Formats: sequence, C-alpha cells, structure tokens
Amino acid sequence: MILRRLGNKSKIAKDIQIYFPEHSIYIEPFFGAGGMFFNKPKAKYNFLNDLDSDVFNLFQVATNRNQELIDLFLQMPVSSELWSYWKINQETDPLKKALRFLFLSNYGYMGKPDTLVLALNNNSYILLENLKSINQKMFNCFVTNYDFRELLNKISWRDDLYKEQAFIYCDPPYLGTTNNYEFGFKEEDTIDLFNIMLESKMKFAISEFDNPIIIELAKKHKLNIEIIGKRVNMKNRRTEILITNYHTNLKLFV
Repeated sequence: MILRRLGNKSKIAKDIQIYFPEHSIYIEPFFGAGGMFFNKPKAKYNFLNDLDSDVFNLFQVATNRNQELIDLFLQMPVSSELWSYWKINQETDPLKKALRFLFLSNYGYMGKPDTLVLALNNNSYILLENLKSINQKMFNCFVTNYDFRELLNKISWRDDLYKEQAFIYCDPPYLGTTNNYEFGFKEEDTIDLFNIMLESKMKFAISEFDNPIIIELAKKHKLNIEIIGKRVNMKNRRTEILITNYHTNLKLFV
C-alpha cells in the first residue's frame, strides 16, 4: 500500500476475506487506499473504482508514471513549510497532485491532512519501497473514477456467465461517521447502494458498522450479516459487520 487512509481495511483484511467466495472477476466501487485489494490474492480481472479525484489520480500516476513519481518523491522535503503550503493549495499537474496527496495522507496524524507528524519511524523508506512495486501489483487492473451508481453499467459483459464469476466488495464511507473523504455517505446513498447491488445479480459483500439503518436494510432484503469484530477508539466502540447476498463457508479465497 502507498496510501494511509482513515478506515482502510489493511488490518482486518484477512478477517474479512474468509467470507469471500471464489471469483475470477473482482470489483471494488470504493477503492480508497486499497487496503483489501493489496492484502488479498489478485483475481484474473480487477475493476478498482473511486469517485475521489485524488485517489484516482494517485493510482493512475503511480501505475503509469511510476519512476517519475518516485524521482519527485525523492526530491520532496518532509517539512512544515511544505505541509502548510499544500494544506491550502491544490495542484493541477497530475504528478504534483499525486505527490501532494501522498504527503498529506502519509505524514498526517491518522492519515488526515490536519497535523504533520514527524515520527521516529521508517515511513519514508516503507513508502518508497511500496512505490517501487505498486505498478506491478496494479498491472492489468482497470482503474476508474465513477460514482458507484454508474460503475457496473460501464463494465462490458460478454454474457451473464461472466457475472457468475464476479464478486463485488463494497467498503463505502460508513453511515453516520465523520471522515476525511471527499464524499461522505447519507442514508439515501446507502439505500441506493443496497438496491444496485441486489439488481446486479452478482455476489457482493458490504462492510459497515452495526448501524440500525444498515441492520434494518439487511433484514429487509434477507441478506446475511457476519460479525467481523469490535473496533474501538477513544470515543466509542462499534461492531464491524459484513453483509452478503450469499451464504459463506468460511473458506479463504484462493
């Protein structure tokens, strides 16, 4: 992974993957930092989507202009002056825009672009090594920048047999939470997501907290609810759940 992002699934990816069905086509409508994708076996075909223009641009640049991004990263000073500048100034050049996003996300407290953290760690070295390997990991992946409502209609299916091999994993901004995403989620967005997933006729899983609205929607549509575990912070304790339209067999995807 090259991006730190609040709520990414890297730490609990393996706990969630045991509920994934076998698939050769993998679709993520809310790619974010790629915490799930980079911690699972790569499928034959991968569609990785995010509406956030910074996320989309970063992975496009990191994949297609990898060495240029690395060279620019090596020239970048980790300084409070640069932090203050990029907090209030955007970049239009794709390379500089990608580097700005990397800097604010990876050197900010909890991945937020609020407070610069100068910690005694190997953050820069780890990020450099991950940048060197990112284009190989994302080789032959389709990276897109659509609203989740549009994504599935943009994929060209030869016939419905391919849909039987597909699996959609959704990790949207959680309902009722605050975050640093460019786009949050409201109740109507959640309802739309459930409806679109059900209409797709493909196997899908949705990560969420045990929000009463989410539980009610899952029960209304007779979906399965898997308990992943507790997530605790200084303010509250929430239960991470996975909602699926298929019965899980606790077999790790291979």
